[in-house]
Amino acid sequence: MAEKIEKGKERRSRIVQELFKLYDRVRELEGELEEEITELLKRLDGGDYIIQFVGTTLEDDGLEYWTQRGKEIYVRVDGSIEVWDRRGKPVLRV
Repeated sequence: MAEKIEKGKERRSRIVQELFKLYDRVRELEGELEEEITELLKRLDGGDYIIQFVGTTLEDDGLEYWTQRGKEIYVRVDGSIEVWDRRGKPVLRV
């Protein structure tokens, strides 16, 4: 039984190590996206910035962010970026 527990421990350890590698890569990629969005916001509205990563879009076709000034930003799977103002009016699509 002790041998079985030890093998399970080693397997769990490998899984956790691989997950941490993936988490590091996810943070790196999120940072790259946020840099691009920040540059776009600087040109669009100098003082606005991302305050929250919301998650995936309702349509499950991209990621959603909110800004300090109430804008919603969608980064779609096809690479396009949509910016909507606080009233739900589209401001930009690139």
